[in-house]
Amino acid sequence: MKENKLIIASKDGKETYDILFNIELDQKHYLIYTKHEQNEWGDIITYAGDYEFVNGKQLIKPIEEEEILECLDTILMQVECNINKGDMSE
Repeated sequence: MKENKLIIASKDGKETYDILFNIELDQKHYLIYTKHEQNEWGDIITYAGDYEFVNGKQLIKPIEEEEILECLDTILMQVECNINKGDMSE
């Protein structure tokens, strides 16, 4: 599998993330990405963003629509469930 990296630049510097999914819903594009950090329960922390290209640069914005966040969360949970069952092949 090809590794996809996402570099997010801010005034504090640059951070590198791994892209887990690139999803299109309702003609909008979304990314689910991670730095492989774990929360206090041992779960991998993931992030999601709405993105578009402007002047040749990819801009990622927070997702504000609750229904989109729930849809992306459902997709991620289904994939996790399939992986845990051994239903996913590489």
